[in-house]
Amino acid sequence: MDCDRSILDITNSFLLQEVAPKANEIDNNPQALYQALQGLGKLNLLALQSDKQLSEATYGDFQELIARYSGALAFVQTQHQSAAAMLSTSNNSALQQAYLPRMGNGEVLIGVGFSHLRRQGEPLALAVPVAGGYQLDGVVPWVTGWDLFQHFIVAATLPDGSAVFGIVPFVQTSQKAGGEITFTAPAQLAAMISSNTVSATLTRWFLPQEQVVFIKPPGWIHENSKKNILRATFLATGCAFAGLDIIEAAKENKSLAFITNAFESFLQELTQCRTLIRQAQQKPIVIAERLQLRAWAIDLATRIAHAAVTVSSGAANYMHHPAQRIYREALVFTVTGQTTAVMEATLQQLTRGQGDKETGGQGDKETGGQGDKGDNEDSIFSLSPPSPPLPTPPSPSSPRQSPQRREPPHSAGSSSPLSPSCVIHLSHVIDTNIPQWQGDPPVEFDTVAKLEKDGYYLRRFSLGEHSATHINAPKSFHNFGVGIDKYPAESLVVSAVVIDIRVQTAVNSDYVLTVADVLAWEEEYGKIPAESVVILYTGWQDKWRDKDAFFNQDAEGSLHFPGFGSDATQFLLNERQIAGVGIDTHGVDSGQDTTFTINRLVLEKPRIVLENLTNLDQLPPRGAMLVIAPLLLRGGSGSPAGVLALVP
Repeated sequence: MDCDRSILDITNSFLLQEVAPKANEIDNNPQALYQALQGLGKLNLLALQSDKQLSEATYGDFQELIARYSGALAFVQTQHQSAAAMLSTSNNSALQQAYLPRMGNGEVLIGVGFSHLRRQGEPLALAVPVAGGYQLDGVVPWVTGWDLFQHFIVAATLPDGSAVFGIVPFVQTSQKAGGEITFTAPAQLAAMISSNTVSATLTRWFLPQEQVVFIKPPGWIHENSKKNILRATFLATGCAFAGLDIIEAAKENKSLAFITNAFESFLQELTQCRTLIRQAQQKPIVIAERLQLRAWAIDLATRIAHAAVTVSSGAANYMHHPAQRIYREALVFTVTGQTTAVMEATLQQLTRGQGDKETGGQGDKETGGQGDKGDNEDSIFSLSPPSPPLPTPPSPSSPRQSPQRREPPHSAGSSSPLSPSCVIHLSHVIDTNIPQWQGDPPVEFDTVAKLEKDGYYLRRFSLGEHSATHINAPKSFHNFGVGIDKYPAESLVVSAVVIDIRVQTAVNSDYVLTVADVLAWEEEYGKIPAESVVILYTGWQDKWRDKDAFFNQDAEGSLHFPGFGSDATQFLLNERQIAGVGIDTHGVDSGQDTTFTINRLVLEKPRIVLENLTNLDQLPPRGAMLVIAPLLLRGGSGSPAGVLALVP
């Protein structure tokens, strides 16, 4: 703890003396930014995550401090710190020895280029295994630090969907064999121009095995983003403090009561937001709540920056004015590390009325999909009264705490489950080339009327009852089981919990859910409610467009995909009285189970079995409601189904 405090004190002193007076120059001049980076290096502060010098909470304070005095420096050094953190987790000891000792002091500066892995659609950068390493081809659209960093860690997608990460030169480079890396001119950004952000094009670039940092499984980037939701909040709160500094100076200079009131109100809310963020670092909370905190910090940064412009009057329109720079930095930190979920949470925050902003924009927000858990001990929004606020980072003049007290954000009760904030399709689009069980009838579409000829357009379609996203009925596995047409409407609107086993399936495609997995999930999210559907998220939804990968059939004809285990299923049925199960593979039974054990167990009664689900990455672990709409086929053994998730 003393070491943490010492590092923060040293950082604060350096920032006040060397960075704050030159903040505008550092924002525009790459050489000034480079000198500021080297200043942090002389203090050995550029690889804090690689040798665990700081706790997670104190590293957040460190990031916040830098963002308070220079957004450009905060942004660029974050890229380098990320590279050091990645190297520290690598199994390539030679690479670690070559770079890590020289990264903390700034002797070697390394950037990162892997945000493109978050993009949907075809990969922008591809890697193919070749003798001694990998051949890389494609575009890396965002690499920060041209002419500042000597290298960057690039990522490219392998044929199996995993990604290889490796160190490459951050200069125009050609290899004797013909491979090359070229870069565009620095982008004309609205803020932090000095960061020199470019796009890189790799053409047959050979990445030797010796330069490989690691290989990450498919979907790693999305899991990493979920784990790091709160990390970028410190850049936003640092920017908010920068705006507060301007408002405080205006308060002292102009002696207007309404500026003082605004300052004290913003300070109270920012202190509250920071307190909850730091508590969330110590106590795991659900993703929805982490997203709320991230969005709240972004909203605060933009509102306080706007307020800084307001109190600065027309002078804020000059490019050299600090309020102008901070306002633009707030925009950058709005989209830094942005995912679709962060974008959605931010828009929800920004579109709330003023009444909600009186409680930090959280007034009537659900507590992150905690379902019927009641007074949720894992919800940070149930704090009453709030914990004592943490002190603000040291500054030349420490703002005084307002005597007014604002209630903390909280969950104001449970809204109707049919009043969602978003509705998500969990069904795949039906087409003629979807993966189908061997022996199933093909999907066919026949045009029976054409608009030009008949005045309207009409098709006839044909597919099996267990094709595409579908629901199974007892009749498919039990002689006297009911058909899908006998399911009451109310039985098709159910709550859902999602158990994520992608870590296990990434190394074992035959993995089945165990009782231990269920209990571990309950340890984190609470007991599984009765009459809910338990959905297994295996990651197989990402293989849907590749039939071979989806069924994963070996040379002997055996299928290899994950599913529910019989012990876990018995436990869920008997001890948790669940309403059914669902999965993103072609069967709740694993590919190795040829007797349909799980289907038979669950469908002893008219319960729910959903197969070939998708978009499970968009669901919270608990709290979503499913609306299942099968075709009411008389006596049907099952039916293709439209499955909607209503997420509060």
